[in-house]
Amino acid sequence: MGNLLGFCYKSETVLQKEEDTKPVFSWDKREDLDPADYCFEDLDGVTRGKLPGQINGQQFSIENCKDCILFVLDNVASLTIDDCTNCVIFIGPSKGSVFIRDCTDVKLAVSCQQFRTRDCKRIDTYLHTNTQPIIESSVGMKFACLQINYPHLADQVKSSGLSLFNNEWSNIYDFTPVEHNSNFSLLPETAKFDTYLNEEHISSVSNSNKVAFSSHNSLFPLTVGTHNRDGFGKSALLSVFLGQINDYVEVNKLLKTVQNCECRLRRSKETKMNTDTVIRIYGESERSQNFSKFAKDGPVIGFEVEGDIDTLRKTLPSPQDVLVYLSTDTTSSKDINNFFNYVDMTMST
Repeated sequence: MGNLLGFCYKSETVLQKEEDTKPVFSWDKREDLDPADYCFEDLDGVTRGKLPGQINGQQFSIENCKDCILFVLDNVASLTIDDCTNCVIFIGPSKGSVFIRDCTDVKLAVSCQQFRTRDCKRIDTYLHTNTQPIIESSVGMKFACLQINYPHLADQVKSSGLSLFNNEWSNIYDFTPVEHNSNFSLLPETAKFDTYLNEEHISSVSNSNKVAFSSHNSLFPLTVGTHNRDGFGKSALLSVFLGQINDYVEVNKLLKTVQNCECRLRRSKETKMNTDTVIRIYGESERSQNFSKFAKDGPVIGFEVEGDIDTLRKTLPSPQDVLVYLSTDTTSSKDINNFFNYVDMTMST
């Protein structure tokens, strides 16, 4: 009997040790959240906003709102917008999907990993998305390249794991196309999201958060998309090998030069390359050996640039910390096809 009791009995010390060694899961450590803090619901004719740090990557939803101005200046895990009418909505970077259902006459600005609509009418979307946008049973859909900046946006994009340069905003896929017509179109290049806003709308969110919807200081590069090539000028591939550089300061300087030379970006991609890929795209040379060294340490960003390429070639700076490549007139077409075909192939696998 003594041995049986000794086998069954555990001291308080032993029990405490077992309690201390129990696995701790993420949901055990999550603080209690009030669902009401992570949604806009049943609003009519009001302006509402969430500031940086108030959402912190949680899921967010907007439902049954009418005639509203809605801002979320923070990153979210994912976003759903349902049954909204005549609203202007801006949402910070979404790590996952943005899904819009049963909405009408909405103006939306958003950056996300995946964008999708269903049963919507007349939605104007200023979009940055790393994957192909999808519309389904939706009509009168219009799209533009998202242009925006505000304090903390760069950190929010990084926290969401989004690439600034992989923007598929114009590459729309329609699940329910109609014959002899299109359910979507692209907004003019001059279209601006702040057309739907005034200073009172933005200042009512927060006077300290300067929100700018301008292409001159937008965090996201302005691209015109691959539709409707209109003979703007010569085209070339501009590639930037970042190497060990962890920010895009030098890239932004180069893009300012592009803009000042009366050139524009048609599309951009960010990718990784090994030595074989570098040689296949840029040819086998001493220059490609240097490209390979930088590609081993960091991403490669490619832009299809069009316009006054001759002036751009003369004025393009040569940064010390990154490598820059601008294709020649004879190699431009091949370089552009090789680079973007490679990236599209790797992103689809």
